[in-house]
Amino acid sequence: MTNVPPPTTAAEDVVVVVSGGDLDMDGASDLSIDLGLAISARPRAVIADLTAVRFLSAAGLSALERAHHHADAVHSRLAVVAAQRCVLLPLALTRLDAVLTMFRDLSAARTFVNDLLGAELGP
Repeated sequence: MTNVPPPTTAAEDVVVVVSGGDLDMDGASDLSIDLGLAISARPRAVIADLTAVRFLSAAGLSALERAHHHADAVHSRLAVVAAQRCVLLPLALTRLDAVLTMFRDLSAARTFVNDLLGAELGP
């Protein structure tokens, strides 16, 4: 459930979507909508901050996979932040951790995205 306000914050060309609680059918639907809206705005990158998530269901995994493909389709990047076992284990078991760009904290994700965007823009 995306219950950690504000759901999105923007800085330059990076949007952070924050989600917390249970990413069950209801929470995953909220996350899917939030990520879809963020990616549809075509930022250079979207960071899904899942550090406050307590449960990640198959619906939540599906929402992340769809967001990943949506980001690719609009030439954006999706990064996912999570450090807790309840999120990392389902991602590992489904091998989505190998598909998604994963970070253990928001600072590392921001640094990666900023470095990546700087490299794409060139000198």
